[in-house]
Amino acid sequence: MFGGSWTQQKLEVLSKYLSAYTRIFAKNSKAQFYTTSYVDAFAGTGVIVRPALGGLTKLFPGIEQAEEKFRKGSVRRALEVDPPFDKYVLIEKNAKKCQELRALAAEFPKKKVDVVNEDANSALLKWCSNLNTERERAVVFLDPFGAAVEWKVISALAKTRAVDLWILFPYSAVNRMLMRNRKPEGALAERLTKVFGTGDWQKFYSSRKFPSLLNSGQPVEEDYRSVDHREIIEFFMARLRKEFEAVAEPKLLHNSRGSLLFMLIFAAGNRASATTGIKIANGIKFDY
Repeated sequence: MFGGSWTQQKLEVLSKYLSAYTRIFAKNSKAQFYTTSYVDAFAGTGVIVRPALGGLTKLFPGIEQAEEKFRKGSVRRALEVDPPFDKYVLIEKNAKKCQELRALAAEFPKKKVDVVNEDANSALLKWCSNLNTERERAVVFLDPFGAAVEWKVISALAKTRAVDLWILFPYSAVNRMLMRNRKPEGALAERLTKVFGTGDWQKFYSSRKFPSLLNSGQPVEEDYRSVDHREIIEFFMARLRKEFEAVAEPKLLHNSRGSLLFMLIFAAGNRASATTGIKIANGIKFDY
């Protein structure tokens, strides 16, 4: 997928937060007690894939530099943050992409980078269980492909009380799964339950009866979705608030036609730093 304006919006927000986060830990004497990590759970290659510029570089001076900045994915942006994190954990399921991540990490030889070739859900659960919550703090970025993040992972991150979470909630994908004219069943229903961490999403549906054309004495019953996008968004936000110390206002990302694609949400896990984290997250605005 080529990076559009919404891609740049999410990356600019993340970059600004990471910069603010590491500055706090570098300047605050109490914060210096902790080691810091950046965890990118769907790291990809660290680069946004786009068509080559070709002859455009000769026609438009400066376009090459602008395009270079545009192509930077979350991983490269995190590695370029100054002051840096103490550790970087890059999780990617695709082995070939992991090779590209290692090549990218080699451009930053002074930084401690761990590339993990594993499914993000299982890798994060292991990472949470090994985190020294007494001495470590982390920012975790969840930018999944579709509805790939399971709620048990979000819950595990919250329970560490040491993680600031940025999650890109795939509203468009979830909205497609929540069919309008019938209640999801089977594998689709199981996926929705894993995403929300509860089967209560079924309350999005109501039933109605109408006469049967074949048998007037036997009415037909039909399930239909009876909530709009605002109620779906609030349902997920309420779930997050139950797990984390505080949750910022979601940043809504739309496509060029104005359709809602994603919600970029910040959730603070540590009580002592939650107020500061929420203030920073809410204060970051889209540049365009």
